[in-house]
Amino acid sequence: MNIDGPADGADQSRAGLAGTGENPPTGDDALSTGERAGRLLRELLTGTAEYRRMWESRVRRASAQEPSFAAVARVIAEYLWNAGIVAEEDQELDRALKDRVSRALGGGRISAQTMEWFIEAFGMREQEAGLWAAFAGLTDPGVDASSGSRRGAPALILPQRHRTLALFERYRFDDTGSLVEQHTHQVISAQEDGVAVYPWVLRSDATESTVLVGGQPGSRHAYSSRLTLTEVGLDRTLGRGARHALELRARFPSGQPVQEIRRAVRAKTESIDLAIAFDPARLPRDPRWTVWSTHEGGLIVDDEPVALSENNTLHRFLPAIHHAVVGFRWSW
Repeated sequence: MNIDGPADGADQSRAGLAGTGENPPTGDDALSTGERAGRLLRELLTGTAEYRRMWESRVRRASAQEPSFAAVARVIAEYLWNAGIVAEEDQELDRALKDRVSRALGGGRISAQTMEWFIEAFGMREQEAGLWAAFAGLTDPGVDASSGSRRGAPALILPQRHRTLALFERYRFDDTGSLVEQHTHQVISAQEDGVAVYPWVLRSDATESTVLVGGQPGSRHAYSSRLTLTEVGLDRTLGRGARHALELRARFPSGQPVQEIRRAVRAKTESIDLAIAFDPARLPRDPRWTVWSTHEGGLIVDDEPVALSENNTLHRFLPAIHHAVVGFRWSW
């Protein structure tokens, strides 16, 4: 289990948690993740005075459409020019963006990059967690909108100074129903200059915590009653925007059956791929993909049944999550 932060993006695939039971979904559950994220963006752009003023001031032709897709595209284009993401010579950018904005606000496909441009261009800091939750098909699990932090989460021992661009995590269980190995491949990007440490949070009963690629394990701190934080000293000090690959492996004692795996993130993280391999001698019953309100204890915010694959594995890919605790739970 780890605590982590943000990344960059590909088009969103269906990763929602609702509407998988026997009865047809209703209300919000009937919406695709694209529709849910697009509806939330429309509500913010038309119902929040600050955001409304931004696009209304850029309307060039009267229209009954709200918000004006062309005007919203101009706001995003100005952000991209001012941030140096796109050259100012590209004066046709706002027109090129109109189709992308139309898809996003119309409930069609929306990519992580597009969502990030909306958030940055309009300064949607207070609503950021909810937007990423809608993007990933999650409800907003216990985020305090005033602070952007998770309710019930332990205070960070080390400040989070990186973002995660890709995360592949594999868990292996033995025939006693015990988690015996956790193997992580991760690409991070520094959010400021001078990033030299990655905070690795693991169960306190780990018998081995090895950094296979990208750094060396350093000081350890008690993170909570059941978790420990290890300071991983990176092979090099990162400047802002620099990327770095890590490969981490932890091993745990057998004979201690568990019935869940959680992955907690404090900020936006993209391209998350989680898989649990079970021993054929002990397979889980009634496995479920779950969202919790916090990374230890807490409430179950949402869940859905999932099927075990032919090779006895539970697997889920998410294009992005933000301020969320997700994972699998089951019974034996």
